[in-house]
Amino acid sequence: MTEVDLMTQAAQCITQGDYMGAMTIFEGHIKENPDDPMGYHGWAESALFEIQENGNFDEKGNDRINEGQVQGYFKKAAALDPASTEFQAAYANALIEFDRIPMAIRELKKLKDLGDSSDDFDVTQDLYQAAKMLIDNIDFKTNFDRSEMFAKQFLPTAVEFALLGMGFTSAEEALEYLQTE
Repeated sequence: MTEVDLMTQAAQCITQGDYMGAMTIFEGHIKENPDDPMGYHGWAESALFEIQENGNFDEKGNDRINEGQVQGYFKKAAALDPASTEFQAAYANALIEFDRIPMAIRELKKLKDLGDSSDDFDVTQDLYQAAKMLIDNIDFKTNFDRSEMFAKQFLPTAVEFALLGMGFTSAEEALEYLQTE
């Protein structure tokens, strides 16, 4: 079977909700093509879909899928193709999903830098989406008490990413539009 056929088969599994089947296909692709970031990214995306849809705990309360491996595969895909905004954004979003906020913020800063490095990279949508996820995570973690230290520490960065995601070049530029005389 060709690589295109494998990816099509994996995509069909995903659309049918068979995330574990897609993961198996991507595992085979990784074994055959260890330097192809698509295998790692596809496996991690499929695993994340499985976790989001079906939870990650078995009947004994143990993880069904190792979140560290999911995170590691997203990281591997981003490392194998450092110019891919898709892989960088997916890695950062997974870190937010797994409640690794400081690491996620570091990766989002890398994503922003990647976007700043070339007009070919538009990361505004990715930054806006990540900002929303960050704010939701912070609110959940602090029970919507934004006066808590955790919220105070990370909300300014989340708001900055939201503003950058709306197309402003900086938070300062956005503030200029809010100031009235």
